[in-house]
Amino acid sequence: MKPVVSASYARRHSKMASRLKTWMMAGALAFGAMSMGATTATAQQATPKQLTAAQVVDKMQSLYKSTNDFRASFSQTYTDVAAGDTKKSVGRVYFKNQGKMRWDYYKLDGEKPAKRAHKNLVSDGGVFWIYEREFNQVFKQCLTDSKLPTSLRFLMGQGDLNKEFDITLTQNSTADLPELKLVPKVATSQYKELRFIVDGETFQVLKTTIYDPYGNTNEIVFKGVKLNTNLKDSDFEFKPPKSARLLNPQKKC
Repeated sequence: MKPVVSASYARRHSKMASRLKTWMMAGALAFGAMSMGATTATAQQATPKQLTAAQVVDKMQSLYKSTNDFRASFSQTYTDVAAGDTKKSVGRVYFKNQGKMRWDYYKLDGEKPAKRAHKNLVSDGGVFWIYEREFNQVFKQCLTDSKLPTSLRFLMGQGDLNKEFDITLTQNSTADLPELKLVPKVATSQYKELRFIVDGETFQVLKTTIYDPYGNTNEIVFKGVKLNTNLKDSDFEFKPPKSARLLNPQKKC
């Protein structure tokens, strides 16, 4: 007999699946942009003012392969326009080549993060997991699916942002802080446009923002970036607790 699924459970399951793609997309662009800081000698031969948006992205994609991993602290602000609600989060993020990434979210205890993460997002390159400790539940997505978003395929060493996005510099862009706007050439229900701001000297990403079709935004600011620290593959492994509720148990990768 199949378990009875409540309406609230179904809504949460659907919402989790939607946000999963948003998190993966934010992570893909973040890692690609941060990788630009790995070879600053090449990047700094031309200033941002001399580069077109397409040239900036070309450098991002070519330099991506020269960075093996990075880690950083982050603050995230998700704004729900319809609800008039803003949700802020803090945490640490880790990335490694071949689609490996980990986001550890911490609740704020006053002005300081709690010692234990309350949510983990983990990818080993084959499976992407979301574990919410307070609800003791797990959601997973197979990354071998041919329908993966462009930004995630980019993270895994595939895809071409210049071919799949119309890319321009925004009006707020400066030589010190170039800001790129990426609009998908083929419309998607997941997002309307993407933006990120990079440091004009180091070419490391400072902020990424995702705009969905409803005007909601997901903004992530990175600090304390460290490149090529030899992160272990085991850092990106995840095994659901035996007591955790798996939202999509039929999903086998």
